[in-house]
Amino acid sequence: MRNRRGMTYIEVLVYIVLAGMASLAVGALFSLSRKAQNTTMAGYLVSGQADTAIRWIRRDLQETAMVSIVTYPNADKANQPPGCSFTSARDLGNAQSGESKLNVSQYAKPNWRKHVFYSLKDKDGRRGELVRWELGLTDAEKDFVPHTASTLPNAFTENKYRRVLLHDVLLANQKVPNLKGQANYETDKHGGFRVMFVKRAGGEAGAETLTDVNPGDNSKAQEAADHANLVNVRLEILADDKHNPSFYQVELKVHPRY
Repeated sequence: MRNRRGMTYIEVLVYIVLAGMASLAVGALFSLSRKAQNTTMAGYLVSGQADTAIRWIRRDLQETAMVSIVTYPNADKANQPPGCSFTSARDLGNAQSGESKLNVSQYAKPNWRKHVFYSLKDKDGRRGELVRWELGLTDAEKDFVPHTASTLPNAFTENKYRRVLLHDVLLANQKVPNLKGQANYETDKHGGFRVMFVKRAGGEAGAETLTDVNPGDNSKAQEAADHANLVNVRLEILADDKHNPSFYQVELKVHPRY
């Protein structure tokens, strides 16, 4: 009969080392897979939120009158957080579903119903929430003429017409280190929500610049020259899971209808 011998100490030690290496490899693969999954999920959530915010912004700005738009901060209101305000002909609707009706005459003349406000609210000193809210016009203001809002975006109160459209929007003057292609990126005074008017020197083929002066501001007639009647909106989002921060930037141009 063959003698059965036990494992030597060296063989046991080799097996232990191999088992440990295999465990480490499996753990590393699991960790990488988990990080990739978290990054993908974060990107999906941010993309979905941004798409929703863009739909609201685009519709609101398309349906307003250019002359009623005020962007913040500006030369007269430098202390305001990034945001904007303008008139709307939509009835006051449900803030969550957005269900409402555009109120116009048979000749397509808007019956202005409310002021719409967008404002960036500080959440953690670095990022904020993009909040949209509405304020119905008083009877005296319902004169079929689009007016700028006398209320400032940062004076909003909690009401049923308030909706948070987007989370993790960068605040003003924030640095984002180690972005691809540049060592540090820093937001300006508008932070991650910049609304400005487009100018093209000499016409459509001219060089494009941005300004916070409304082309309909009669007190600054010189600024009205070369205006393209377009509003430029930029969103900058920092999705940060502490280990894999992701930076997203979206920019669009909207032509107000009235």
